[in-house]
Amino acid sequence: MDHYLQQLALKLKETLGNNLIGVYLIGSACLGAYQEGKSDLDVVGVLFNPLPDKQKEDLAEKLDHQHFPCPAKGLDLVLLTEDAVANITSAPPYEFWFATGASWRQEGWEAGKAKEMLIFIELCRRHGVILAGEDPRDFFAPIEKHLLADAFLEMLRWHQTKILDAFHDPEGQNSVLNACRVLAFLREGRLLSKSAGGEWLLAQEPGNETVKKALSIRSCRDHPDRRALLSEEEVASFLSKVIAAIG
Repeated sequence: MDHYLQQLALKLKETLGNNLIGVYLIGSACLGAYQEGKSDLDVVGVLFNPLPDKQKEDLAEKLDHQHFPCPAKGLDLVLLTEDAVANITSAPPYEFWFATGASWRQEGWEAGKAKEMLIFIELCRRHGVILAGEDPRDFFAPIEKHLLADAFLEMLRWHQTKILDAFHDPEGQNSVLNACRVLAFLREGRLLSKSAGGEWLLAQEPGNETVKKALSIRSCRDHPDRRALLSEEEVASFLSKVIAAIG
């Protein structure tokens, strides 16, 4: 994985040149929760200026899994400008959003705006691993709690549309554990991995069977037929309770 990330940073430098400020690893890999064969690699890059279409096309070709195989489940790469990470809006703009992997359909999204960028930016500011360039803490602006809460709420509503989805969450554990992470942030201001979020909630609610099942699925312990553990109704109920708690 380290070699892949080094080469990824090099490809970004070669393509973007002096427009590239820094490249940062976020997600499970920066929180000490990376799982071989299960986790993807989430990477944020920051630019001085907007990205020309030709460079977007070049990057998509260079980073395509067929040309540059990703050793993880997949690569999820976002490029934002320095202005977007320094001057926070309710839905920060991004220049390039690209996903590729052996079992992922390659996808690239047109430049746009998304509340989800708030989560990426704050996670990068607090915990991002520097792959190239400057320290994100030197120029990423902190994000107000109410903005992050709104972004998390949108994420949970998205999960409500993907319960036991064959690609995004076939076993239901992602929905449940992401909801636990949201509660940890709202109550204590902490940004945790999925597993740590589940353990955090279980420490407060030792009898929460839904969270116990999600953690068991995540760690692959005890249950050979893991998909039978969480029903659609159970996941939906848990998400609804967390969303109601957010208000």
